[in-house]
Amino acid sequence: MVVLVCLVFALILPVSGAYAYTNYMTLPSESGIGDPYVMKYNGVYYLYTSGGSSVGFKCWSSTDAVNWTYAGLCSTESITVDGYAPEVFYWNGTFYMYTSPGGGGHYVLTSTSPTGPFTVATSNLGHSIDGSVFIEDNGNWYFLSAGGDGIHSALMSSPTSIGSDVVLGGTQMSGQWTEAPTLIKRNGTYYLTESGNHVVSPGYRVNLATNTAGPLSSFTQSSTGPILLNSEGGSNQAIGHSGMFVGPDLDTYYMVYHNLLASSVRHYNLDAVGFNGNKMVVYGPSSWSMQTPAAPNYEDRFNRASIGAGYSNLNGGTWGITSSFLTQSTKGSTAFFVEYENTFTTASDYTAEFNVQETSRGTIAPRFGAVYGYVDANNYGVAIINGVTKQLETEVLVGGVWSTQVLTSLPASFDSTKLHTIRVEKSGTTYKYFVDGMLKETKTGAGLGAGKVGYLAVDTAAKFGYIATSNKVNGNGIFDFYKPIPGTIEAVHYNLGGEGVGYHDTAAGNSGGQYIRNDNVDIRNNPEGGHNVGWNATGEWLKYNVSVKATGAYNLGIRYATTYANSQVRVWLDSTDVTGIVTLPATGGWDNWQTYTIKGLNLTAGNHTIKVETVTGEYDFYTLKFVQADNSSFTKTDSFATAFSGDWNWSGGNWSIVSGAASINNMGKRTLGSTGWSDYTVEADIKGIGGLNSGIMVRVQNPAQGGADNDAGLGTDFYQGYFASISTGGVGLGKQNYNWTALASVAGTYNLNTWYHMKVVVSGNNIKVYVVDMVTPKINYTDNSTPFINGKVGLRAHAANTQFDNFSVTH
Repeated sequence: MVVLVCLVFALILPVSGAYAYTNYMTLPSESGIGDPYVMKYNGVYYLYTSGGSSVGFKCWSSTDAVNWTYAGLCSTESITVDGYAPEVFYWNGTFYMYTSPGGGGHYVLTSTSPTGPFTVATSNLGHSIDGSVFIEDNGNWYFLSAGGDGIHSALMSSPTSIGSDVVLGGTQMSGQWTEAPTLIKRNGTYYLTESGNHVVSPGYRVNLATNTAGPLSSFTQSSTGPILLNSEGGSNQAIGHSGMFVGPDLDTYYMVYHNLLASSVRHYNLDAVGFNGNKMVVYGPSSWSMQTPAAPNYEDRFNRASIGAGYSNLNGGTWGITSSFLTQSTKGSTAFFVEYENTFTTASDYTAEFNVQETSRGTIAPRFGAVYGYVDANNYGVAIINGVTKQLETEVLVGGVWSTQVLTSLPASFDSTKLHTIRVEKSGTTYKYFVDGMLKETKTGAGLGAGKVGYLAVDTAAKFGYIATSNKVNGNGIFDFYKPIPGTIEAVHYNLGGEGVGYHDTAAGNSGGQYIRNDNVDIRNNPEGGHNVGWNATGEWLKYNVSVKATGAYNLGIRYATTYANSQVRVWLDSTDVTGIVTLPATGGWDNWQTYTIKGLNLTAGNHTIKVETVTGEYDFYTLKFVQADNSSFTKTDSFATAFSGDWNWSGGNWSIVSGAASINNMGKRTLGSTGWSDYTVEADIKGIGGLNSGIMVRVQNPAQGGADNDAGLGTDFYQGYFASISTGGVGLGKQNYNWTALASVAGTYNLNTWYHMKVVVSGNNIKVYVVDMVTPKINYTDNSTPFINGKVGLRAHAANTQFDNFSVTH
């Protein structure tokens, strides 16, 4: 039981700063931002980027991860020349920087300040580029790096010693070079982000893989494909080499990454990350005005001379402020000191961050730490660091009675005389306690609700840094975030505010039993990952904050399931009905998920609220996918008489015109039209000259070639969309999402040097493929597995010398 403490509650001040930002961002004194890495120390974010041909790593500081201040060169060591991807990790008073100069192995540099100077602390430790560190909850360190066979991982015996690599199964991207690993752990799931396959390729992208086994085990790639990709984005293409960090609201993760303007000019980008259960999504890539990361509800940096009038003191204690740290200097006393801020109270659920450091230890029972949930002298909780036993001590005082004290070991190397971060998450009756990012304890039923936060010291002199609280916890910071349109929104990420504000639900309780939201919306597990909103009944609605890129027409793919034949839905933009009443066809079962596309939503640029209203019937829904649309009617043709028509807008491979036909030898693809197209008919004549694995692409997005030199072979699978093909052995249909998934095939005999007419009809989720016989399709396939709902048309050959003629598309 804690009997003798000195305790102070912090004055909490709101954060100020710019409301919005736009990717990409240009930072002060930058000459390009490649391989950005962001870390947080004592309430301040620090940004590090790859070096160039000159000596020195630049760094910046910020309190919101958007408005950055140049902090100068944090290292001028010779190995910073062409230094790749410096990443900095704090441990026991030392900042460790990992970098690979020119890709020739890794060095560790150290400093006592996040802005340096960092000096070389090791010889060349080897390992491939893009080294990144992951610290497990038990204090074990792991070093991840790039590889041609996937991401590599190694156990570290110390911050300056790296063990032998293991290749992490399931992490290789497209069978090629994979780099830029970042690993986080959240609620028992490990999330590994990685990039590939070459930094100068427009198809450079970020993938996600997960496991629950740990940083030396195999991972499973996300079934949804790349989580960040934009190959035709002009200035915002070739996006990748991402990192992740928790934002200023103490709850929402953000992904930082670079884009490529030219062969060597990259810039800083930032997008929010959301979690739907164990499913991770990135709300991006965005390239229009987006909401600046939300601030905590309250914070204090102690950047003043005195504590101030907002505090009340009980029983004394020697408290003050020195060099932006709150201090307490009384030792050798068993008096119970309490000093608390008397105007601030958290919500019942919250996240709190505390930064603590012991400066001089007494001889009775020296301890120091954090106070949370403080109501009065008889009701509060404590999270205390005992530097003698190297333990975290937690207990709760309710009604003047202390709970059983829980003791959790800290790492053997733990040094209490260095600054450490304590994090407390309260959600319902569950408390989680983190020390330096490591989850050390979870408890339930603590018996406290809303309250104040502060610092405490027992028989020890200590200083206390940045303190903050946020009425957001366990990922609910994403709920009110303005989500980008175009983009996909998780159904469960509806607005906060409760009944009549964020949602309207006609029945009490959560019929789905998945309590990821503390309200009456029915939420259940979804077989495709995470959760969905269920039991949507007549008159109910959900609202979503959105940021619309541009004024114009959009199509909406709603992913839903229902056994009802005539469920009806309507979508509103603010107070305007933008869809009318739309009937959703029955899907044949509550776990038979389909995507229904609602066309022609006229949306206005800027920040708005989308409302999804159930008009009649009942359905469950999972996601809302908004795409910019071109729903006009037209026909475009190309006879390839002497040249390609001007409608073709992307080409990869050695295409030419031969005898009035489009010709490609070996690997190649080319596209025509707009990514806003959805339903259409595409036709072409196809002839195999040497080999035949060729055909028509539909709903194509993000085409790219591979490698540093735009290699058509390396990039043969680099696009998103469908491919209807003819081979000598039959007709096939497959789905490309930067990897190949066969959907359907029909055996047949097709000869070389013979023209065959192919027609592909795309309507909703259905694709029909006709060859020769234009009445009866060879393939009639409906894609209900997260279909592509929009995209261009194109031609493609894979390892075949092929000619195409008489091309047409009717939209």
